[in-house]
Parts: sequence; structure tokens; C-alpha cells
Amino acid sequence: MMVVRTPLVLFLCIAVFAATGAWPQAAYDSRPVSPRRDAGYVLPDGTIQIVGWDDLAGIFERLDALYERTHSGARLRYVPGNLLAPQHSLIFDETAFAPIGMEFSSTLNSAYRPMVKAPTFAVRIAHGAVQGNAKVGPLAFIVNKANPLDRLSAAQLLHIFTVGGRGPDIVLWKQAGMTGDLADKEIRSYSLPESDHYPSEDPGFGVYLFRDKWGLAHNARNLQMQRTYADVTRKVFEDPAGIGITTVNRVTPEVKVIGVTAGDWGAPMYGSREDVQSGRYPYDRFLYIYVRRGPGVALDPFAKEYLRMVFSKEGQEIIGADPKGYLPLNPMELAAELARLDG
Repeated sequence: MMVVRTPLVLFLCIAVFAATGAWPQAAYDSRPVSPRRDAGYVLPDGTIQIVGWDDLAGIFERLDALYERTHSGARLRYVPGNLLAPQHSLIFDETAFAPIGMEFSSTLNSAYRPMVKAPTFAVRIAHGAVQGNAKVGPLAFIVNKANPLDRLSAAQLLHIFTVGGRGPDIVLWKQAGMTGDLADKEIRSYSLPESDHYPSEDPGFGVYLFRDKWGLAHNARNLQMQRTYADVTRKVFEDPAGIGITTVNRVTPEVKVIGVTAGDWGAPMYGSREDVQSGRYPYDRFLYIYVRRGPGVALDPFAKEYLRMVFSKEGQEIIGADPKGYLPLNPMELAAELARLDG
């Protein structure tokens, strides 16, 4: 029989909440650490290099400044790039860790494993944005304003956008519960590509949804792949029988957001701040830090200390104050991610 053990830090957080009704969030207590001796991410002048996603540059400039203030003599340099650059750099130990807004690329994962001889290791550091101009947000499902439906279940969405699953494919709108003029119309679906092998504004979209969330499900026969979320919105606006996928922070008044239920029943969710930070929204997305970790080796001491700072009260406040709109983790998520650093 397998025994599931609750990490001590998570157990303590639950106990404090039960006793006081408030979640604890610790202030950052810095500890002196040094990068490992053979670290390839340390530049000749001693500067620690972090190659990260350009959309996170503002957040990490402020996090780096906090680290330098609390660690005398530390010098950090954030090098912004696209979503794939930090992953490339992590494979070759050219960055202390890889801050990105997607799960590790399918293509690059096949290069990472033989180089590092271990699976990838990542922690979540924030939720996607529901407002602002961030490049990653929770997914929203949109329809034409002529569409009378106001909710769909997660299972229905799966069988609309993919084929060959355990349930029957949903091809006509009446199969999704619609009545009226559109009921016998074929559903036309629009989204970014199902795989990061195709160019789009968000290479992590297909990795998150079709690979990980929907278990490598193949896209529906009539899915029309678009390069941008704006293209998806335009297609749905023009097509009364259309349904599309965009992000919550890119929804426009020209289309209608469909409420999502986790099962056949329950209150529909639209990806509000409360939906997302409660951990209930089925199509939330996260920001990640990937750390290079060889087999049987503890986390790099600098990376671990930096992550402790990110999970602290000050670190999460820096994330929450960024104008792009990324949302801090909730206390349960923070406790779970912090516990993984000692795993």
C-alpha cells in the first residue's frame, strides 16, 4: 500500500490556517550561498547569468535587485529572449535557471534528457494574467455573439476540439446542447496550432493544451489553425457557427466567452481573478522556472536560494505589482512548490 506523505511546510500552513483563519506568508530571510564550483552560468567576472523570457524581464530585474540587496557582492545579469532561448541555455548550463511562460518544449525536451541525463525539473512561480498585456493568460473559449449557448463542460470542449477520444466527437452544435437555427450546423473551431512545431505568437499553447492537458489528442478535422489570438477572435466574430480559443486577457467585446464547468454540473467559470487564484479554473496557465538538475543531485544552491526568495512575501509582491498582470500563487500553491525544493 502506498503512503502519501504531506510535506511538512504544507502541513504547517494548513494547521495555521485552521487555527487562525489566515494563511502565513513568510518574509524573505536571506542565506549566504555560492553557485556550484563548475557552474557554466557564472561569467568570467563573477556575474551570474540568467537567460529568461523577454515578457518577464521587468519582474526579474526587480527580483535580481532584491537578491543583490540581500546578498552582499552578488551580481546578476538577466538576458531576455524568446520562449525557446532560456530552454536552449539551460541544456548547455549557460543560465542559472530558465524562467519561461510555457511547459518545456517537446522538441527541446528530446535534447535535454540525453545532455543532462535526467528529466526536466520545474516549479510554478505565478499564474497567467487575466488583465494587462502579458503574453500568457488562462485560456478562454469564445463563440460568436449569435450563439445562444452560455456554458460547456471541459469534456464537451475536449470532444469539440479533438477527435478519437473515449467519448463521441462533437461535430454538430446540437450535440453540445444547442437548439434553434444553429443546432444542425457543423461546429467550426479555431485556435493556435496544436504543436510548437508550427509558428505562432504563443509556442506554449499547443504544448499546454493538446500535449499535456488533452493528452496528445489530435485536433478536430475542421480545426483552422491561426498564428495569433487576434486572428482567432476575428474568425469567430465572422462565423456564427464558430468557436475559438484565446486568452482571458485578450478577449474583446466582439465575441462572447463561454462559461466552463469542470463536470456536467456546477457554476460556470470564466477565468476571473478569483477563478484562477483559487486554483479551480481548468484552463489556467502558469509561469515556470526550470532548473538544470542531474540524476541524484540536489538543486543548485544558488537556484534554490533564489527560488526561496521568489516564493517569499517580497518575491510574490514583486510579481503581483508588475504591470503585465501576472498573478501570484495562492498560499497552498506556494507551500507545495516550496516543499519541492527539498525533494
